Amino acid sequence: MAPRSTKAQRGAALVMETNSSSIVSKRSVERLYYPEPHFFRHFVKKPQRRSPLINRGYWLRMHAVESSVRKFLSEPSQLRKVVVNLGCGFDPLPFQFLSRDPALCQNAKFIDIDHHKLMVKKRDTVTQCGALKDLFPDIHLPPESGSILLRSKQYVGIGCDLGDLEKLEAALKDAIGPDEVSILCTAEVSLTYMEVNLADALIQFVAKLSNDVNFCLLEQHFPDGPDHPFAATMMKHFMKLQSPLHSIHRYPTLRQQEQRFRDFGWANAQATNLWELWGDFTFVSDEQRLSLDSVEAFDEWEEFALFASHYFLLSATTRKIDAGSMLLGGNRSLETQPNSLTLTALCPPRFSGQRRFGAIIPTTAKTVGVHGGFGQQTRLSSTNEYAVSGGNVSNNEMPPLNVEARMCHTITQIDQQDCLLVGGRASPSKAMCDCWLRRSGQWRRTDNLPSPLYRHCATTVDLGDGYNHVLLYGGRTSSSEVSDSWLLWNELKGWQTVNTVNLSPQARFGASIANVDGQSGVLFGGMTQDGIVLNDFWTWRLLESGDGHVQIELNNLTEDIHASTPLYKWLGRFGASTTTTKWGVFVIGGIAKQSCLPQDYEIMLLDVNSFRSPSFIPSTAILTAVGLGAGFNGPRPLLVGHSSCAVGDDDVLIVGGGAVCFSFGIRWNEGTWLLHSAESETTNQWTLREPSNDQEASEPGETKITDRQSVTSTPRIETIPRVNISTAQEFQVVVDNAKPVILSGLDIGPCQTSWTKQYLEEAVGRDRKVVVHEAQSENMNFKIKNFSYVTKEFGTFIDEVYDGSRQYLRSISSVSPSERPANLAQDFPGLQRDFRMPPQLSLVSENAHSSPLRISGPVILWLHYDVMANVLCQVQGDKRLILYPPSDVTHLGLAPGASSSSINLFQSLSDTIPLSPPGTHPHEARMQPGDILFIPPLWLHTANPTSGVSVAVNVFFRNLDKGYAAGRDVYGNRDLQAYEKGRADVDKVARSFNGLPREMARFYIERLADELRQKART
Repeated sequence: MAPRSTKAQRGAALVMETNSSSIVSKRSVERLYYPEPHFFRHFVKKPQRRSPLINRGYWLRMHAVESSVRKFLSEPSQLRKVVVNLGCGFDPLPFQFLSRDPALCQNAKFIDIDHHKLMVKKRDTVTQCGALKDLFPDIHLPPESGSILLRSKQYVGIGCDLGDLEKLEAALKDAIGPDEVSILCTAEVSLTYMEVNLADALIQFVAKLSNDVNFCLLEQHFPDGPDHPFAATMMKHFMKLQSPLHSIHRYPTLRQQEQRFRDFGWANAQATNLWELWGDFTFVSDEQRLSLDSVEAFDEWEEFALFASHYFLLSATTRKIDAGSMLLGGNRSLETQPNSLTLTALCPPRFSGQRRFGAIIPTTAKTVGVHGGFGQQTRLSSTNEYAVSGGNVSNNEMPPLNVEARMCHTITQIDQQDCLLVGGRASPSKAMCDCWLRRSGQWRRTDNLPSPLYRHCATTVDLGDGYNHVLLYGGRTSSSEVSDSWLLWNELKGWQTVNTVNLSPQARFGASIANVDGQSGVLFGGMTQDGIVLNDFWTWRLLESGDGHVQIELNNLTEDIHASTPLYKWLGRFGASTTTTKWGVFVIGGIAKQSCLPQDYEIMLLDVNSFRSPSFIPSTAILTAVGLGAGFNGPRPLLVGHSSCAVGDDDVLIVGGGAVCFSFGIRWNEGTWLLHSAESETTNQWTLREPSNDQEASEPGETKITDRQSVTSTPRIETIPRVNISTAQEFQVVVDNAKPVILSGLDIGPCQTSWTKQYLEEAVGRDRKVVVHEAQSENMNFKIKNFSYVTKEFGTFIDEVYDGSRQYLRSISSVSPSERPANLAQDFPGLQRDFRMPPQLSLVSENAHSSPLRISGPVILWLHYDVMANVLCQVQGDKRLILYPPSDVTHLGLAPGASSSSINLFQSLSDTIPLSPPGTHPHEARMQPGDILFIPPLWLHTANPTSGVSVAVNVFFRNLDKGYAAGRDVYGNRDLQAYEKGRADVDKVARSFNGLPREMARFYIERLADELRQKART
C-alpha cells in the first residue's frame, strides 16, 4: 500500500481527536456508574463530569458493546474466543473483562487495533501502569517498527491503518495463530470515519478470518433521513470537527446496513436502534434502568431518545442461524393517506423567543402566551407573547414574574377567561406543588398540590355543578417516583383524590389526556418509572358515587385500537402535545417507543366521536397520519418540548420547542408553525412580540436578571482612561485606586512585532499539544458549556483560528495542569525572551501568580470576575473589553458561589453596544497591540477580538497580604476564604429553619438577608 498523503494523515489525526473526547465522556460514566476498579482513569488524566444526557447516552453505548462481547464469550464453543476491536482508541474493554470476569475470559484473547501512533501511547500507558501491567504477567514488547506493539497470552495491541489490509492481515495472522478460532469483531463509531470503499473492504476481509466470525457494529444512521433536525445537527457537528461520517450516506437505513453485510460475505445481519434496545428487557433489565436514576436525576428523555434513535447496534455472523435469535427486528414504514391539512412555517431571520417545555396560556383569539420553560441558558419565569396583526394582550393575562421559574408544568383553561397553572419543576429533583389561578384577569396563588408534580397531564371537566374543575393524572415527584393518582380541583374544595372504580392504568408521566364531552375522555401514552414509553389506550368517565364523591371509571381499549388501525404503533408517545379542534384531537410530536417519530407520523389526528357513545366500535378511520401536512416545505420543526393550541377557526398553532442534540449542539424551533386546512386561504401571521425583559432563574432563590433590554434602557458606557506611568510607585497608586486603566507606552518586548502566525508556529512548535475551547456560537457561555475542550496540535489550532474558526486558547501548565498555574516562560520556552514585564510593573513581577497565553478567534468570552488583580498585555490584534464594578454583581446573574455569569451582553460580534442590565455601570476598554489593561480584583469583564486574531499575555498577581483561599488555585479565581466560609455559614443558618412552614421560614430568612445587606453597606 502506498504511503499515506499528508491530507490523509491529518484526517486520521482529527479522527483520533474524537477518541479523546469520547473517552472523557466514558470516564465520566465510569466514575458514576461503574464499580471499582476503574480503567478509563489511566487514559483520562483530567476527568470531567458530563451532563446527565451525555452520561446516559454513553452508558447505553458502553452497555451495548459490553453486552455483545459478554454474549459472545458466554456462548458454548470448543474453539478459542478472540475479540478484535477495530478502531479501539483508548477504550479499556479488554482490561475490564480480564479483571472483572477472568473465568469468562479463560479461553479468550483480546486484540486491539488502531492507528500506530495511538497504539504506541496505549502500549506505553499499559506498561507504565501497574494496575494494567499486572493483568499480563507474560507481557512482551516487540520492536516499535512493527505492527504488533504489545503481546501477551490474552492481549495483543496492533498499530495499523485499518485500510491497509495487507499489513492488517499479516498482523492478525501473527496475533491469532494457526488454530481455528471463533472471532468477534467490534467497531464502535470507527468504521464510519473511513472512506466507504475501505470500510466495505474491511468488512469483507474480516468475514474470511475464520469459519466462525461475528461482528458487532455500533454507529450512526438516519432513522428519518438527513433532514431530520437532530440528524442535520449531528452531521454539522462532525463536519465542523473535520471528521465527517462517511458510511451513513451510502447506508443511511438499518435495512441497508444489514444488506451491506450480506453483500460482503456475512450469512446473517440484524440492526436495531439503541432506543429500541433500551426498551428491550432482555437487553437492559428493569433493574438496570431504575438503578441509573438513583445515581443522578434525569429528565432529558426526549433528547436521550433522539440520540439513541440515531445510533444502532448491528449483529452479524458468517454462520447460518435463525435471525430471530439475534437482535430485535426493525420497523417497517406504513402507508399514509393524503390529507387535507397543511403546516405553514413563519421563521424570521432573527428570533429571540427560544424556549422549550413551557406551557400555553390562553388569552384571546389573536394572541397566545407561552409561559416558563427552559430558555437559552436557564429556566424562565417570563412569558413569550405571540400575536397576529391587531392582537392585543393585557399584561394581567400573563403570570406575574414572582411565579417561580419552572418547566414541565401545565396551564389549563377552565372557561373563556380563567386558567389554572399547576406544578412543574426547577431541576429534576425539585418538583413544585404550587398552583396559580387567573380569575377575571388577575393572578393569585391557590391550593397546593397534595405532593409536588411535573410532567403530569391535565384537562378541564364539567360536572354540571356550576364550578370549574380540572382533572389531573400522573406525573413525577422530586424523588423521581411516578404517580398513578387522579386528582380533581375546584376553587371551593381545592385538590381531592379521585378513586377508580374498576381498572387502573400503570403509573406514568408525560402522558396525553383529552376531554371528549365534559365528563369523559381518553388517556394514552406516557412513560413508566423505568423509562419505557407506553402504547396503551384508555377511556375515562367521571361518575358520582352514592355518597356524593366523584369517582372515575376506566376502560382499557388498547387491543381494540391496535386491531383497528396499523397506525396505533405511533399513537403512544411521551411528551406529545394534544390540541382539540373540530377535526378531532391532534397528537403532536414527542417520542415513541420504537424510534424518533418519522415525519409522516409526527402529527396524528384522533377521531374522538367514536368515544362519545357508550359502546366503542373500532374503525380504521379513528386515527389519521397528518405528518407535517400536505406539501410541507419547511423549515422542519423539532417537535419535542414544544407547545400547541387551537387558534382561529380550528387551526393549530405550534410554538417553542427544540432539544440539546447530545454533544452535537442545541437545535431550537425559531418561529411559528400553523396547521390549517389546505383548502383555506389561511396564512401564518403569528409572530413573537419582543418582550421588554425576560427574567431567568437557575434555581429558586437565585438572583433573577434581565437578559434582554431595549436599547433605550441600556446604561451609559464609560470609557476606561489611558494613562502613562514612569515609575513603580505610580503603578502602586493605580492598584490602590482599584479602578481599571489602560497603560500606554510601556515596553513589553519584541513580541509586539515578532509574534506573527509563522513565528508562533516555529517558536511553539506545530506538534505541541494544546487544549482549546471550540465554541458552538460566537457567545461562549461557561454555565451551559456551549463549547468543547479539545486537545489538538498547536499547528492545527493556529491554522484554524487564523482561518476564522471559533476557537480560544487559554494556556495551562505544560507540566501539571491540575496542580500548577500557567507560566509563559516555562510552558512556552520558545517565547520567553520575546515578552517581558515592564520595570514600572515590578509589583506584578514580584507577586506573580500565573501568566497564561491567550489566543482568540471570533468568539466572545463569558462574563466573569477574577479574585486576583491582573494585567492583560495585548500583543497582536485589537480587542474590546466590557467591565463592570464589583458593586454591580447583584445585577449580573451570578449564581451563589459562581464567578461566571450566564448573561450574553452581545447578540453577535457585530454589536457595538452591550445589552447591560438596568442599574449597572459598564466600562469599555479598546485595546491595541502594546496596551496593558489593569483589571482590579472582582471587576466583572468579558472580551472579544475586534480585528483578526487576538494574542495576549495575561499576568495575575497577588495584591493582598492574606485572605486568599487555602490550597491550590490554578486559575486564580477561587473566592476568598472568608466568602467560602460564609457560604457554609449561610447554608447552616438556612437549615436551622427546616421544619417550619415555608412562608414563615422565608419571612425570617429574608429579614436576616436584609440585616446582612445593611452590614455590607456600612
